[in-house]
Amino acid sequence: MDIQFPDIRGTELIRKIIPFYPQIRILVLSSVDHKSDVKYMMQNGCSGYMLKNVAFPVLLEAIRDVAGGQKFIDPSLRALLNDGSGEHKQQQLALVPLTHREQKILELIAQGYTSRHIASMLFLSHRTIQNNRQALYQKFGVHNTAELIKESMHQGVIRK
Repeated sequence: MDIQFPDIRGTELIRKIIPFYPQIRILVLSSVDHKSDVKYMMQNGCSGYMLKNVAFPVLLEAIRDVAGGQKFIDPSLRALLNDGSGEHKQQQLALVPLTHREQKILELIAQGYTSRHIASMLFLSHRTIQNNRQALYQKFGVHNTAELIKESMHQGVIRK
């Protein structure tokens, strides 16, 4: 997959594909090397991200890794993703993508809904939403909702 298509962005396309085919393995091959796009794609269902100028042996390695169920990031992007700025404790790309449910709950949290309201909207128990909220805190390495929203926006998982 690419990030840029004539009629749709790859970030929108994965939102449409992953819920229906959660087992699919997507390897992005793009000229787009924006940190937020790379992180967004990887955290929302893509298994790998490569730049179009990648050497053929590296591309083969990526295809093999992704086909085998592993994650792969183009070596030239690793430095970009792990910039070492010290700005956040979670600068590194989280290679464990969010589940569809976690993504939906995160989006609803970011919209300001309470756990009880989210539970009624998604026809789930309040406890299930609380468990998913705790899982999100762990995945992002945060302790509260404000930190969760800040970190998920920083990583490009949710947009302003």
